[in-house]
Amino acid sequence: MKSYPSSGTGSILPTPTRVNKHRMIDSIVPELAETITKSREVLVSATTVFPFTLFPDAVTLDRAKLTIAHREFFAVGEVVSIRIEDILNVMADVGPFLGSLKIFTRFFSTDKPYQVSFLRRQDALRIKRILQGYIIAIQKKIDCSALPTPELARMLDDLGQ
Repeated sequence: MKSYPSSGTGSILPTPTRVNKHRMIDSIVPELAETITKSREVLVSATTVFPFTLFPDAVTLDRAKLTIAHREFFAVGEVVSIRIEDILNVMADVGPFLGSLKIFTRFFSTDKPYQVSFLRRQDALRIKRILQGYIIAIQKKIDCSALPTPELARMLDDLGQ
């Protein structure tokens, strides 16, 4: 049986360690909740064009990461999430109607970047501009958290052009 420090009257007193731990938890919870909420704010998303891919892939850029859902069959697929800070560069190869994204990161081989093909031309270019703008903003240590999502997407699009 554990013994707890008491005041001599049999009551259990909080130790300074417990009080500090609870204060720390109380300060972390709102910050974590805000981070979760902001990470769900989508800046831009796109899916691949159906006739060229039987099971369309999805590309989603939010405030924290780039998520690529590559589908291979019904309810079967691979989901890759890459933090914005880990993206080194992004390229868009476009034709008259379709485009593709090449994403260079710290983790994938620089000789063979992660690629998403058969996106609509304007979707590929928009994702590239916003992502490139976000990379520039992070490198310049610009805090984008206070901006509303639509305004942030517009400004990053302008910056990445």
